[in-house]
Amino acid sequence: MTAQVVPFGLSRPHAENAVHRLAKQNKFGMAEASQFELKMLERGFDMRQVLETIKEGVVNQGPSKDEYGEWRCRVKRRVAGRLVRVAVAISSDLTFLTLLSVH
Repeated sequence: MTAQVVPFGLSRPHAENAVHRLAKQNKFGMAEASQFELKMLERGFDMRQVLETIKEGVVNQGPSKDEYGEWRCRVKRRVAGRLVRVAVAISSDLTFLTLLSVH
């Protein structure tokens, strides 16, 4: 009898690939859009920095499954001399990305 390997959860490399793919396909939205944008501007970031981060950044925290069944992780990248960290949620079927927060 041979053992079959069953993957548990979503690995960091797979999460990173999913974030990049969904960002490049424009399959993302913002949780509480006005709140996300308000915090983004309060913290001195612009949408170009956020977009570049989710398209090219690295996942440095997570992914972990939340209470809604989505995968949450944090993506970071240095853009225009600043470290940008974007918290995102990847849908359980890996077809949509929600931007949660930017720091």
